[in-house]
Amino acid sequence: MRYDPAWLDTDPLPQLIDGRESRQGVIRPVTDPSTGETPGSYAEATPDEVDAAIGAARRSHDTGEWRRMPGAVRAELLESVAAAIRADARRLATLEALDTGKAIGGALTYDVHEAATAFSYAAAVARTASGDVRRSAYPPELLPGGGPELLTMRLREPAGVVAELLPWNGPLMTGGQRIAMALAAGCSIVAKPPEEAVVTLVELGRLLTRAGLPPGVLNIVLGPGESVGERLVTDPRVDLVSLTGGTETGRRVLALAAANLTPVHLELGGKSPVLVFADADLDQAVGWAMMAAFVNMGEVCVAGSRLLVEEPVYEDVVKGVAAAAAGLPLGDALAEDTFIGPLISEEHADRVRGFVSRATGAGDGTVVGAPAVPPGGPGTFVPPTVLGRVRPGSEIEQREVFGPVLAAMPFSTEDEAIRLANGTSYGLNGTVFTGGLERAFRVADALDCGEVNVNCHFAPDMNGGRGEPRRSSGHARTGLDAYTRMKAVNIQTRP
Repeated sequence: MRYDPAWLDTDPLPQLIDGRESRQGVIRPVTDPSTGETPGSYAEATPDEVDAAIGAARRSHDTGEWRRMPGAVRAELLESVAAAIRADARRLATLEALDTGKAIGGALTYDVHEAATAFSYAAAVARTASGDVRRSAYPPELLPGGGPELLTMRLREPAGVVAELLPWNGPLMTGGQRIAMALAAGCSIVAKPPEEAVVTLVELGRLLTRAGLPPGVLNIVLGPGESVGERLVTDPRVDLVSLTGGTETGRRVLALAAANLTPVHLELGGKSPVLVFADADLDQAVGWAMMAAFVNMGEVCVAGSRLLVEEPVYEDVVKGVAAAAAGLPLGDALAEDTFIGPLISEEHADRVRGFVSRATGAGDGTVVGAPAVPPGGPGTFVPPTVLGRVRPGSEIEQREVFGPVLAAMPFSTEDEAIRLANGTSYGLNGTVFTGGLERAFRVADALDCGEVNVNCHFAPDMNGGRGEPRRSSGHARTGLDAYTRMKAVNIQTRP
């Protein structure tokens, strides 16, 4: 048996509205990308359910039970949720793999771990969040009442009602991070998981409800962005929209939210460069470059999908990455040894294959390595593919594929490497492999992105150590700043 059917024990999966489960809408299937089977279903939110969810969040925020709760008390609940996630790790990882195609080993050691850590981190933030106090520097002779006796207190307040729109490539991890920090800030939330992957967000809502979160503080609605998501984005009762998703979706959300001047945080796509200089530790660079491109089948916004290598070591590095990728176990997401599972859907897999086909057909790159896919399975499997000598400016070099496809290019000088690295519309992150400290700082400073890694790729702290995306990768505050706003209170202390 691949999994215990009792672990997916509710059919259909419901909305969470004002602390209660609701199933009024059309029933949609939950699809297992590894097999094409439908192990469950969910109820799509009706317009009335979406309206009720926003109303519940608005009411909970305005009455203030959660936002006025002392930070230390909120922290106890958040820490209890972290413990509940850890205690239920195997089931949650299995459901994430079943729903998204994510390899269960990665789901267990990374996604579930990060979700639990997010709630622990949020608990610490809830306990320690503070503003600041400063004395006025304005000369009292120019402004009566100015001078050091005038104090300005800056206080953090929750952003209000948050519409949280989540991605399908890591719904538990990303949803955990966003929801935990919004709760630490004292916000009320209406979260919409992606229609392709709803299971673990429903389970997270149940964990929070059992932990004692007051009704209406977290509401979860299921269904397509075109209907459910757009209702959230355009409702004037929503104070903040937060989207993690694709760039085109981000443009649409930004345009819709503009009608109400609703603030929007966008963490969108990327085409992140991995730069390897000849003075780097090449074994280290090869290992990280392979992980950067192919972890979670490349369905990662910060995937290192462009490999830029200094010409003298180009062939060795690219062949090394291709050989490492060819050895990655590919198969059922629920198999313990799988590294490359299926993509989220056959439609998305066809899109990824189309990028490769067009690139090779146009002479924009040559396949260096692409292992065979085992026959007989659904069309969701795409092998980890390395394209060499990719033409700068080509589609495969410029556009986000969001799949296991790596575009490799040589460079001759540091200036050329920086020009290529900055040569797309994205600005999410970049990576530099070099043995020179001066070069590391120089190139990191020159890369036009929100986060730079040196001699590694993925950041070890997904909670407190994030940079802010730029350009087509979006614009978003991080951590507590994303879900709070500052209020200044000026106090004259002299009678």
